[in-house]
Amino acid sequence: MTSYARAQQQLRERIRGTWAQHPLYIDEIIRPGLTENQIKAIRQASQQTEDTGLTHYLAIVPGLLTMGYGDWAKFTSDFAFDMHQESGEKQTLVLFSEGETSARSFAYLVTDNGPVVPTGAPELMKSSSDDFISVELAVPYYLQVLVAAAKGTEPPQAPDFDTRDVGDRDEDYIERFGLDNSDPDTLVFGATAVAALGATLWLLHRRHRYSWRSELTTKPELVTSHKLKKAVTEAAAPIPEPDHPDDDTWALHDRGRRIQDALAALTAAHPDWAESVDFAHRNGVFVLVALDRWLRRQLRRRSSRVEDEPRFCFLFPHHRKDIEDHVLKQSGRSLTVGLCADCRQELATGHDPERLMVPKRPGSTRAVPYFQRDDAYALSGFGSFQPLDEAVLDEMSPQRSAAVGRSR
Repeated sequence: MTSYARAQQQLRERIRGTWAQHPLYIDEIIRPGLTENQIKAIRQASQQTEDTGLTHYLAIVPGLLTMGYGDWAKFTSDFAFDMHQESGEKQTLVLFSEGETSARSFAYLVTDNGPVVPTGAPELMKSSSDDFISVELAVPYYLQVLVAAAKGTEPPQAPDFDTRDVGDRDEDYIERFGLDNSDPDTLVFGATAVAALGATLWLLHRRHRYSWRSELTTKPELVTSHKLKKAVTEAAAPIPEPDHPDDDTWALHDRGRRIQDALAALTAAHPDWAESVDFAHRNGVFVLVALDRWLRRQLRRRSSRVEDEPRFCFLFPHHRKDIEDHVLKQSGRSLTVGLCADCRQELATGHDPERLMVPKRPGSTRAVPYFQRDDAYALSGFGSFQPLDEAVLDEMSPQRSAAVGRSR
């Protein structure tokens, strides 16, 4: 580990230790260089933010920019996201501001989608050579920007001050805050590298949140938790004749035979379905087993009440909570599919719901959403477009395999 990396790690540990007790951290290295007015302004800004009811973390730190903005931005954004996850809140405000040689600040509004730099935050107080401290103005301003972003209100106006030729005015910034700097640079308000980093940091943590996009699905475990091997054996038992035979129940009986045949075709075509890296096969068995159990209950029911056929989430079939039709845009098309409550909520909040990720082709390690393949699962959408049992029989039945073989 380099000395710079060690310094970052030590700083992180110091900040986290303080943040575990209260939201304001002022590094001991720079505290002696801050005036009482500056410390008072920082504490007051932190208290005012706390009074809003929003969770916030504020760190006044020494300059650690020897490796450039990109490295420092990654450090602060990663740290901010970790604190958000610990907070358990829907949104968390995190501000890092240097208090030693400049007012460089990194202000983040953090949600489960990652940290973003709100509109207004890139405007900060600094001098052209970064040797003038204005942290007592920067911190209240940034915290107000973050609060406004969290509440959806207009950001505040940037502080109005100017050290040039103060003359006889009462608002002499140097004297007022006890900053006896003989020749400070001209203070400016301007966009900094933070603005350009905003989108990069947001994308960085979208990638963290959506890491499933590049990985084959391995969870949840389905075979043991749902006793799928036993269920496949049980599904091979003869379909019972209906207790109250009529056209509807005999149609159910025929459907049961198709589900039974589909399970046999799937497990014969993919004998390693329980261990295969292609998680789609386990989901296929899971869906067919659930349909088989539902159908057998209907054929044995004694009351006139019919239990609705089980539905499965288009994006991830093991999702079963409150499935409803939803218009989903996929590959430039609008499709009406069944989506669970959680996936609908993710879409409503602008997030990208987790999807069933499978190999692009047999033996491949490249992950794609199952519906991008040309197979029974994609063609049926696990029941969104057509019954899965029909699609499996069309794709995997021995009769079709023989026909395909003869056509080659």
